[in-house]
Amino acid sequence: MADIHELMLAMDLRGDLSETELGELRWHLGLGSRPEHITEETIVVNEVLDLLPEEQKPVRDEHGDWVIKESPQPAWDDGSPYAASKIPGAGYSILVRADDHDGGRWALTCRWEVHPDGHAEVAELMDRLVARLHGNGSFFGHQRWYEDEEPELLGIRDGKVVTRCDGAFVPPFWDEPDMG
Repeated sequence: MADIHELMLAMDLRGDLSETELGELRWHLGLGSRPEHITEETIVVNEVLDLLPEEQKPVRDEHGDWVIKESPQPAWDDGSPYAASKIPGAGYSILVRADDHDGGRWALTCRWEVHPDGHAEVAELMDRLVARLHGNGSFFGHQRWYEDEEPELLGIRDGKVVTRCDGAFVPPFWDEPDMG
């Protein structure tokens, strides 16, 4: 069974984003390489050596501790259009500059298939995006579990992305509490 969700977003971001913010955003959208200032983290794993997956090979550091190096991951690896595997149509990321009468803005549209392994990265990206929206009414989106016929509309409430379910505002799939 697949746990894939469709996530479709269309939004306008402020036109005054710095080059650093744009570099990070392009990386998260799969439209650019990882910026140099986003570096890997060293994590001490002395207490959890037996819990590490086989592919994580710890090494000893200069203090004799067992450590692993972990690189931050983007929300989306490749923003190039691709044929979606579980949802009809294509997945993609697009970010373009719109120089208009409001001082400029960045127009972002993306449609992704998101697996639970990517929820943390999507949550981080969404918090950043919402904080940089161009203004009220500059956000539209929906989420859908791949087997559902109808999408759930996403909106912004109190600075967070929410969806409406059974008459209440609830977190989107990437912010739902882990039931495992």
